[in-house]
Amino acid sequence: MKASPRQQRLLLELQDLDTTIARLRRRRATLPERAALDGLSDEIGAARESYMAAQRELDTHTAEIERVEADVTLVRQRRTRDEELIAVSTSSKEAQALQSELDTLARRMSELEERQLEIMELQEQAQAAFAEAERVLGGVDARRAELQDAIDAAEAAIDRELASNAEERAGLAAEVQRDVLAEYEALRARIGIGAARLRGNVSEASNMALAPAELSDIRAAAPDELVYCPGTGAILVRVDEE
Repeated sequence: MKASPRQQRLLLELQDLDTTIARLRRRRATLPERAALDGLSDEIGAARESYMAAQRELDTHTAEIERVEADVTLVRQRRTRDEELIAVSTSSKEAQALQSELDTLARRMSELEERQLEIMELQEQAQAAFAEAERVLGGVDARRAELQDAIDAAEAAIDRELASNAEERAGLAAEVQRDVLAEYEALRARIGIGAARLRGNVSEASNMALAPAELSDIRAAAPDELVYCPGTGAILVRVDEE
């Protein structure tokens, strides 16, 4: 296949741009912040689980306190009613029954107040555990948000570079003759590199020195003849002969 030395030099520029674009894409895919964010997922999950468990524990004690307080209110209302009844009662038997019930209510009130104190202590502990779980989750979420912001900023910067390089590549590719460009693209798709420099006797496609016979055949080819790296198959551009 024929291609002028200028066309071959355009292939080198195209390869340099493709290498840059590939490097940018790798960098975008392997941002250290992305790996750090992935590594944070287990910690986030554990923090959320602890937060939800602490919240359930706190809600349980809160509900228990409300239940006990409701019982206390009922006992007080019953006691007030009995006290009013005993005050106006004219029957000793009725008064005795009311007094017995008041004694029972007093014991019940004592039990409820004791239980109330126990639950309040448990609620206080649960509140402290919940506050700590909330603090830990907030810290992890803040780190996650910070990492995500860093990822977004890095991706935006890389995307701008990619867009600029893609635009430059499109303009450059338009200058390459169609059959030569198709050959370059086919080679790049198959072996990962389309064109490389031949510096002295070293192919930059393989980073290896060519054998004397291989180098002799390449040197014998016309300047506008495409030659290929024996080791990789990529187009070799003879820069030292330009």
